[in-house]
Amino acid sequence: MFEFARIVSVALLVVLVQSPSQQPPRFRGGTNVVRVDVFATKGGVPVQDLTAADFDLLEDNVPQKIDTFEHIVIDPARPGERIDPASVSQATQLAGDPRRRVFVIYLDIEHVDVTGSYNIKEPLIDFMNQVMSNDDLVGLMTPEMGPQQITFGRKTDVIERGLRDNWIWGRRDSIIPDEHERLYDMCFPPLPGEPAGESRVAREMTARRRERMVLDSLHDLTRHMEAIRDGRTAVVTVSDGWVLYRPDPSLTIPRTTPDGKNVDPLPGTPPPVGVGPRGVLTERPNAAEDADRTTCDKERFALANIDDAQYLKDLYGEANRANVSFYTIDPRGLVVFDSPMGPAPPPPITVDMAILKTRHDSLATLAINTDGMFLLGSNDLHKQLRRIADDLTSYYLMGYYSTNTKLDGRFRTIKVRAKPPGVEVRARTGYRAASIAEVNAAAKAADTVVPEEKAAISRALGAIETDARARGRTTARGPGEPRVFHRGPSTGNQMQPAEGRIFPRSDRLHLEQEAATGTPGWQGALLDRNGTKTPVPVAAGERTDAATGQRWLTADITLAPLGGGDYVIELTSTAGTEQKRTLVAIRVTQ
Repeated sequence: MFEFARIVSVALLVVLVQSPSQQPPRFRGGTNVVRVDVFATKGGVPVQDLTAADFDLLEDNVPQKIDTFEHIVIDPARPGERIDPASVSQATQLAGDPRRRVFVIYLDIEHVDVTGSYNIKEPLIDFMNQVMSNDDLVGLMTPEMGPQQITFGRKTDVIERGLRDNWIWGRRDSIIPDEHERLYDMCFPPLPGEPAGESRVAREMTARRRERMVLDSLHDLTRHMEAIRDGRTAVVTVSDGWVLYRPDPSLTIPRTTPDGKNVDPLPGTPPPVGVGPRGVLTERPNAAEDADRTTCDKERFALANIDDAQYLKDLYGEANRANVSFYTIDPRGLVVFDSPMGPAPPPPITVDMAILKTRHDSLATLAINTDGMFLLGSNDLHKQLRRIADDLTSYYLMGYYSTNTKLDGRFRTIKVRAKPPGVEVRARTGYRAASIAEVNAAAKAADTVVPEEKAAISRALGAIETDARARGRTTARGPGEPRVFHRGPSTGNQMQPAEGRIFPRSDRLHLEQEAATGTPGWQGALLDRNGTKTPVPVAAGERTDAATGQRWLTADITLAPLGGGDYVIELTSTAGTEQKRTLVAIRVTQ
């Protein structure tokens, strides 16, 4: 299980202690001011001596006047000179400054093997130290994280330690499936004649799910960065690339034996009558297995119909509007074969070469269409990443007031041309204009100060992963967080550790937190996503472990009265004038 990213995020959050008061949300610029980062090179070398008169700028093919022009040259700072923002809110506010560079290191754990994660750790560390100045911000994200969990900072030592100490983060070709993949194996065991261990259907579903999880998280990252900043965001994406699955009707065809008999129950078939746990006849003797079969069938049909090729096009379209550029790198360096030599037999060479080309094409397409860079063709990963560093240390920041003052919410194209011969230019290809409703909403939000309590709730809710990424993933317990257990039909009504933070209404939750002898107990309340207390009770108590003598604070809650949605369990304890507040966010499904 990959816990490194969460460890890094928690460590950075400890550094960025929340300040007592929150700044109001950022109101993004004027109604028609547009900023453009322009990268000018000649023969692959940055051009340093251009002026505003050397550029033509057009919006929807209409010439625009360049109102502001600045040549940004970055001098990397030594690690000891960097000072982190004082709080999470300040880091987010600083990230909104278009003159400040923002980097996101994205580790595609699903499509990088252990060898690749080892090979890339030192080049990534060198890259951060080479490219970052005193004003730059960097954060780390993986498919297991939501973008709200990214903690931006200037110091890279936490990320460096994480990369060095937890370098085995690559999961590609891992023979150890996660909980969700084990479910596929249980629902679709190998047919007679198939290799033992994993059927074709389970293997295909696992591969499709992993790829969609990654693309989902990249979409989420892009939307998040669009919401917090106008300036360019550079996303350094470490991945072997993607196959870009298309709809495959054959995946939905019921499996049969050689003599034509159905192997799996037909979707929607009523469960057989049998003897339940209490020895009585019931139509659902194995309620948990029946629920798993329903999940398997639903996801089998959903995964069979995904179109990731189109989804990638949607991604770089969103990235252009959000001013997000992807710098993609295959950590394997020079690659001859895509598939490993075992334990399963590799495909024919021609098939393997086609798959490898598709993976690299997907990385190149994402980079080229977002004004980034795809790095391939060298085993010197340090040299490859230095190319990104060189590309990002000199650029021109332009600003103009669009002659189109309509608040219509439409996409507008941007073209930048350099007049001097031989100078190549890369810049964002366009942006989406604000709508009247968005401008009014932003203006209203700018006048509202967000209380610290509500900001804390928002941070807790941001830790809940989207349904597609949370299922089958274990949520690591962070420092100061309670242990979470649940019981219900899905657990055979037995108390079990919670893998994630998404629960059906039929569950009951139990939370436990270590406490020293003599420290006060806690009180519990259930809040909705707006921070309002609900009437659903949280029963607080305590217990002492008979074997070890460890004292535990406990809290229990029944989810049945709740509707579907996001909630926050608030646990507070008071010692003198000091109050400790712990928030655990959950998602309840119908």
